[in-house]
Amino acid sequence: MNKRGWIIPIVIVALNIVAILIRWNSLPELLPAHFDLQGNAGGEMSRWTLFLYPMIGAVICGIAYAIACIIYKRSLNKEKANSVANGLVFLVSGIALVILSSTLVTLTFGKMPVFMLAEPVFLVTAIVAFIICIFKARRKQ
Repeated sequence: MNKRGWIIPIVIVALNIVAILIRWNSLPELLPAHFDLQGNAGGEMSRWTLFLYPMIGAVICGIAYAIACIIYKRSLNKEKANSVANGLVFLVSGIALVILSSTLVTLTFGKMPVFMLAEPVFLVTAIVAFIICIFKARRKQ
């Protein structure tokens, strides 16, 4: 299994942490949350809650990596297992980008709704890439 591909979602999760740390000192204790497309907040959250975002991303990366390792070790067809692992990398990277986008929306106090618009694009692209990898894996004998 190509472990270098897993660097991508890890870097995205790390960028999430860096983005939070860069803005940390300028953030108020309570942040507006749950923004609409006009940038209006529908709730509040503690600034410490921001660290849940990269933690969730890291947990998702870890679970997906564990699944990829199990599939690779139990598979008789390593080429097929690599295709599935690559699909998981695409999927997890997309999810990590969605989480990063949510963090950036919160850090900009909803003034950058472009990040919200990017979320469905990231997610759909990642799901399509995952499905393509799964279909390629099914065709490999």
